[in-house]
Amino acid sequence: MANRKAKVFSLSKYVEKVLLNAEYYRDENGVVIAKIAEMSGYYAQGANFEEARQNLREVIEGNVMLALQLGFPIAGLECVDVKEVDYAETRASKT
Repeated sequence: MANRKAKVFSLSKYVEKVLLNAEYYRDENGVVIAKIAEMSGYYAQGANFEEARQNLREVIEGNVMLALQLGFPIAGLECVDVKEVDYAETRASKT
């Protein structure tokens, strides 16, 4: 069996880099909208800037986790260092 590779990166660094591209504005009701324009699905809202930013952080983390679970590419991953490492396939032992 060929060696399998895992991609390893810092989720917190990824989130911080993506947040650098966040745009914020108030809608007609005074709600703060936060979004990453170049990344589909990366948007959130809040009563103030801090809440909108925290909600956007959770959206980014959630999108990454979903992409990992479904085997989808992670948007903007090139903004952080990604290492490929070998990993061993483990099997449950019979007892």
